[in-house]
Amino acid sequence: MARNQSHQHLIRGEAQLVSPWFSNQWSLFNQDVEIARLRRMPRLYISTAQFPDGTEWTIEPDGFAVVKAIDAHGTEVAQITRRSWWGRRWDVSGTGFAYELVSDPIPRRWRFEVGGSPMAEIRGSLISYNTVTIDAPLTVPTSAAILAWHVIARPWEAAAAPRGLVPRTAAADSAVVTATDISTQL
Repeated sequence: MARNQSHQHLIRGEAQLVSPWFSNQWSLFNQDVEIARLRRMPRLYISTAQFPDGTEWTIEPDGFAVVKAIDAHGTEVAQITRRSWWGRRWDVSGTGFAYELVSDPIPRRWRFEVGGSPMAEIRGSLISYNTVTIDAPLTVPTSAAILAWHVIARPWEAAAAPRGLVPRTAAADSAVVTATDISTQL
């Protein structure tokens, strides 16, 4: 599938993904500015991302242990693929970047690496992933951070086959689902 090269959202410095307890709504802040709103739809095993400029992505499984970010035109923005049996190592790639997402021995800590060298650190709070902090001394694509959040905070969704537990129809298989489509159906 072709990858989207037209638009790249970036994170610089410290960013936070924040959600109230038991909520499916998340906000991604970078330097105290909201740069994306995310919404989990657990029954469909997908999430959506909406950006202030109107860009929308759907984050969905694409086979066992593969998750893709797809834009509103059906073009792949980025993908993450599990590389270890226990889900402690993932490959994240998109236009112009490729990282390994590696679990730290300290609980709720992860890092993006290139060739074994850390590029950014991701950490959850002491008891949950309702607040996820990303410390990126170098610029990191937002798509990499969002896909990392999806597999770290909700690993069972990332491991699921696409809509594996949801009945499929011919119409659903042929349609491209966007964040706008989903919000108008609710």
